[in-house]
Amino acid sequence: MANKVITGARAIVNVNGVAVGIFESISVSNSTGTEPIHILGRYTPAEIAINSQEAVNISCSGFRVVGQGKHVLPKSPKIGDLLNFEPFTITVVDRQSNEIIESITQCVPSTNNTNYNAKATSRISINYIGIISTDESSVGDGEGAGASDLP
Repeated sequence: MANKVITGARAIVNVNGVAVGIFESISVSNSTGTEPIHILGRYTPAEIAINSQEAVNISCSGFRVVGQGKHVLPKSPKIGDLLNFEPFTITVVDRQSNEIIESITQCVPSTNNTNYNAKATSRISINYIGIISTDESSVGDGEGAGASDLP
């Protein structure tokens, strides 16, 4: 019987299906946009309206490998690539069951940082922003029928 609790040793991070072996951690954050509804004659909100699902923030960190900098597997674009840069999908896969645990679509890198230390491994941190995150409990979740979109 497979263990049910996921550990870091079981998780593999993929960018467009290619394993990114330099990441030691990945953090996915998703916020729901809300707005308190205030009406005259009242000190507290009458309601909290949910009005959006914000973009997904992904933070990845790991170690720096010579020849595999931020422009290779982590997909941080060079300046000359910005005009034609294509968004990608980040997936976290359980290597024991080979099932996708989480998938974030339409990702683009937003910030990157490289750190060099005298007596430690050099570190790389890359933040991405994506459109929607799904996990095994929300597969198929997305915009409802009739939602507007770009032409």
